[in-house]
Amino acid sequence: MKLTQAITLLCDATAAEGRSPRTFDGYRSMLAYLVDHLGDREIETITLADLRGYAAALRARSERFTAHSSAPPRPGGLSPFTVASYLRAVKRLFAWLTEEEILPANPAARLKNPTPKRRAPKAASMDDLRTLLAATAGSSDPVTLRDHALLLFLIDTGCRAGGVCGLTLDDLDLDARTARVTEKGERTRDLPLSPATVDAIRAWLAVRQPVAPVPWVWLNLGRRVKRVQLDEDGLGEVLRRLKKAAGITGRVNPHSFRHAFAREWLRNGGDLATLSAMLGHADPAVTARFYAVFTDFELGEFHERFSPLTKLVETD
Repeated sequence: MKLTQAITLLCDATAAEGRSPRTFDGYRSMLAYLVDHLGDREIETITLADLRGYAAALRARSERFTAHSSAPPRPGGLSPFTVASYLRAVKRLFAWLTEEEILPANPAARLKNPTPKRRAPKAASMDDLRTLLAATAGSSDPVTLRDHALLLFLIDTGCRAGGVCGLTLDDLDLDARTARVTEKGERTRDLPLSPATVDAIRAWLAVRQPVAPVPWVWLNLGRRVKRVQLDEDGLGEVLRRLKKAAGITGRVNPHSFRHAFAREWLRNGGDLATLSAMLGHADPAVTARFYAVFTDFELGEFHERFSPLTKLVETD
């Protein structure tokens, strides 16, 4: 079996499991570089040495990968996190081929993929979130009402961009203060909403364009829009516009809101298990690895609040 055929089978199996298109499209995209490096060889001929050579080539690259083959190369090389992602895709491919008994042994089983050093927090700062909310508060303009409600929903739920953009009117139960969110394929969960978020959504829905039978909560506004639904690209554009208008220099993108939600949940005393459920993670270890990321100063604050010695000293 050729390497390209094996990649196609993995992507088809991943889709059949109900995983998000982003997951199997990611496999297809990342593993294409393995084909570029090794050629479209018979998978039975690929060895651990071949895969180690590929890992070394990734780390030695002087240019970044580009989203489109026609795009000009960008200097700078690959970050340790990018290399780790590409090697995880390789390990997943050969593990799956072995599980399916397409290969008798896994050549990637001993391929080392060290965990990169702890990265800096990727969350939007609370000061920047306050600035954004203040800049969109108190207006009767439909665009501003939508933006304010959208910001509150992002901050209040920690949803992924796909869950936010896919939200429909039927998913909302504002009397019960809940929203049903569907993400990463067909994974659905019910999330509670704060009163401020419910009030903002009600204000937005009161002026929401009565456009045909469209089910989505969040709509594009303006006469030159191509799609009624606010999609992920549109959401990113809304946040970039708000960031620029507010004069913010920090992170403002859908995932920075998700990280901010997670960090503040933990800083306020929330536990990892409930945070994992709120974020839609099947394994709290994923939450801990990618979202429980704090600066040394913040870890010091945690220690001051939660060290058992603090209460012992206070008791004495």
